Amino acid sequence: MKTEFILYGLKLNEPDYLESIIHTSFNRNEIDKVKTLAIKKGYVKFRVATFNGEAPNFADPKLINVMEVK
Repeated sequence: MKTEFILYGLKLNEPDYLESIIHTSFNRNEIDKVKTLAIKKGYVKFRVATFNGEAPNFADPKLINVMEVK
């Protein structure tokens, strides 16, 4: 199965639980382009997750990767 990339975003001053799915794609470069557009729309915090069809392991500390864009 191909790896799917999921881009989550958060707008300024929003609590983490209001994170939105901004875009999904099988092309990693497309995610980077969408992130640039999302910054213009007011998103300031991003997380990219990958999905290969398997169930997530929530005990894995590397499961969540949060990057702040300033």
